Amino acid sequence: MSIAKAQIRELQSSFIQSLGDKGFGKVNPNDLPILERVLAIYGEAFNKRVTQILDDEKITSSGKLANPAEPIITKFGTGYILSVGYEQGSEQDKYYRFVNKGVLGTSNEKADPNTPYKFDKANKAVNISAVEKWLSYNKLKSVAVKKYSKLGVETKAIESKKSLAWIIATSIHRKGIRSTHYFDRAISQIFNKDFIADLALAIGGDVQIQIKQTITYRDWE
Repeated sequence: MSIAKAQIRELQSSFIQSLGDKGFGKVNPNDLPILERVLAIYGEAFNKRVTQILDDEKITSSGKLANPAEPIITKFGTGYILSVGYEQGSEQDKYYRFVNKGVLGTSNEKADPNTPYKFDKANKAVNISAVEKWLSYNKLKSVAVKKYSKLGVETKAIESKKSLAWIIATSIHRKGIRSTHYFDRAISQIFNKDFIADLALAIGGDVQIQIKQTITYRDWE
């Protein structure tokens, strides 16, 4: 369903009606004001969809991935680029792709086999710093693990933060990180055929404004 169709019609009408008003002036023929607004609307819709998927499916615990950067519209001549996602170099930018695509573990149980990311089987050292940070977010103080003995299986609680982090990190290294495709899904759900149709409608509206402007100003001469 179109996100911006109603706004496009309203913007088109208001721009055309404003042509010739003292406070309006000429529209730069190299600018596409309706197209720019539509790109901004879709950028905002993408951010909301990312947040909604993360929240609905409880994909992350820290919440930082649910705060993508403000969409940026960059103009090159008569062309535009809409940039969405996370600020380059930010903490989110460093790890969102692993949550999105997943990471293969050494005995993978979770990740999509098509993910380009995997843990190195030859690397026996497991980095626990990220898990320690996660533990601080969740205030997890103990976890039950199985202790094997000749008499059977016992259960004991591990309360040391570093020990907890090592156990969890080792499990992640072995099982992998689940593929969520949250970012990919947000892209496909927002930037779809309706987005293309709205772009075409916006460009058509901008052209109509420019034609109307040309006629209006010629009438004044």
